[in-house]
Amino acid sequence: MAASKCVNCGANIPASAAFCPNCGAQKAAQPAPQPMATAPAPQPGFGGPSSVFGMLDTVFSKIIIFVMILLGLLLACIGGILFMFTSGGVLKAGAILNSLGFVFIGTFLLMGGLVNREFDNYVRLGMVISGALMLTWTLSWAA
Repeated sequence: MAASKCVNCGANIPASAAFCPNCGAQKAAQPAPQPMATAPAPQPGFGGPSSVFGMLDTVFSKIIIFVMILLGLLLACIGGILFMFTSGGVLKAGAILNSLGFVFIGTFLLMGGLVNREFDNYVRLGMVISGALMLTWTLSWAA
């Protein structure tokens, strides 16, 4: 152990001495070196913005869910009107637009409910159930 400096007069105190040989002041206790705390290494795929979950959180954020559900409703309504009041090729286009609208709504409700942790648990459960029902109904109707 190396010599230390006296806190009172600044003289060198030998490692084996308990008091300063110059002024007689008690040697200050040296704090034991503490090991440096290191942060745990980030695990791939969990939490960061570059991970899969971070990307899904971005894609299915509240505002995007809201906008895509509105877009789905618009497509479903336009498709429903075309389906009800036309015939021939426009009838098929109306059915496709209606189905596409419900797929948008169902997908963004389902994935938004699964991924987005900002919603209340009951809202998330309702989103998952209604999204799954819409997707199932649309896909079975289209087949």
